Amino acid sequence: MDTGKENNKDFSYNKKPYKPKNWVEAFNVAIEGIILATKTERNMKIHFFSAMAVILAAIFLKLPKIDFLLIFISAIIVLFAELFNTSIEYFLDSFFEGYSMKTAAIKNIAAGSVLVASFGAFVVGYEIFSKYIYSMLYYMLIMIKTNESNMIIAVISIIFVIVIIIKAIFNSGKPLSGGMPSGHSAVAFSIWLMVSLITLNPIVSLLTFILAFLVASSRKKNGIHTSAEVITGSLIGIVITALAFKFFYF
Repeated sequence: MDTGKENNKDFSYNKKPYKPKNWVEAFNVAIEGIILATKTERNMKIHFFSAMAVILAAIFLKLPKIDFLLIFISAIIVLFAELFNTSIEYFLDSFFEGYSMKTAAIKNIAAGSVLVASFGAFVVGYEIFSKYIYSMLYYMLIMIKTNESNMIIAVISIIFVIVIIIKAIFNSGKPLSGGMPSGHSAVAFSIWLMVSLITLNPIVSLLTFILAFLVASSRKKNGIHTSAEVITGSLIGIVITALAFKFFYF
C-alpha cells in the first residue's frame, strides 16, 4: 500500500527521549507526531484541510451549538483514525521488510478505519449542511429562471447548430462524434440545466447533473474526446441554456 511516506532510511525521529520527563515534554512529543504525520502523509494533509474547511463553514453559517459540536467531533474522529492508521503503517514498515499478506491485511484494516470514520463524518456533514446547500442552489436557480420553461427543443437545436459550426471550424469529428467540442457533453449538460430550471428541485438537479457528468466522462474514457473537448462542450451547453432561459420568452 502506497501511503506517500518518505523512505525509512531517510526517516529520523530521535530528537526526544522515548519516555517524556514531564507533561510539557509529552505534549511537545505528541505535537511532533502530528506534524510528522502531516508532513509525510498526503491523506493527513487532505483530512486537515477538509476539517478546517468544514469548521470554518460551520462558524460562517453560525450553526447551532449542537451542530457545531457534531461537526467538530466528526472531524476529530477522522483525524484520529488517520493518525492511528499512520502509526500502524510506520510500525509495520519498521519491523517487517518486504511484502506479506499479513502486513498488507493489517494495513488494509487500519485504512478501513479511516474510511468508516470518513463516511460517518460525511453523513453528519451532509445532514447538517444539506439544508444550506439546497437553499443556496434553489435561490441560484430562481435567479436564472424565466417565466417560460418550454424551450427544450429550441435550446438543443441551437446547441446542435453551434456544435456543428465549431466542428467545421476545427475541421474534426462528426456533429456528435469526436472532434472539438463534444456534442454529447453539450447536450447532456444543457438538459441538466434545463431540468434544474424547470423543476427547481435540488435533488432532481443533483441526479441529472450526475447523469450528465457520466455521459461526459464516458466520452473521454472511450477515447472519443479529449478532456478539453468534453469541458468545452459542457460549457457550451451550460452557457447557451442559461442565456436562452434568461433572455428569451416563448
